[in-house]
Amino acid sequence: MKRLLSLLATLALGLALAQGGPPNITPEMRQRFEAYRPVFDLVATVGLMDELEKQRGLAFTKAQAQKLLPILRDLQNRADLKPADASKILSNIEDNILTPAQLKWMDQTILKQREEARQRREQASGQNPQAGQGNFQGPPGGGNRGGLFQAIAQGKPYNPFKEQPRAADNLKNVIALLAKK
Repeated sequence: MKRLLSLLATLALGLALAQGGPPNITPEMRQRFEAYRPVFDLVATVGLMDELEKQRGLAFTKAQAQKLLPILRDLQNRADLKPADASKILSNIEDNILTPAQLKWMDQTILKQREEARQRREQASGQNPQAGQGNFQGPPGGGNRGGLFQAIAQGKPYNPFKEQPRAADNLKNVIALLAKK
């Protein structure tokens, strides 16, 4: 399942870059952006946790909440989230905390979201031939994507859970939800 999430994130990032990501991107820069795939995967996973809690039979247990809270609070406080760190955190969550049923739901939901986004892009480009050109959709989490690309390109510290408002709000909501367990 991790491979599926990674593949989806890579495809989404590649498509987004092809649709007008940062102008004049060099192969070296593209490689840097693609190296951030674990960060995007982690943002997507955290973004689905609130919704996962609402699914019948998939709510987090008290034990899962106790394991997740320190991890999520750490994400909230980091100045920088490196891909290697994001990969370790995501592996820990997927391998040691989430159940197979929870992982399956997340994979299916991400596939559905990607398909819906693809259909919206196709509809928009059908109505406006210029749509998609220079209109980078970026990684999940919303917010200041220009800041993300600038930080990655310049090798500056970047934590989407601080810099991207939607990702920060999702994380805050999940922490509040799990703290009640």
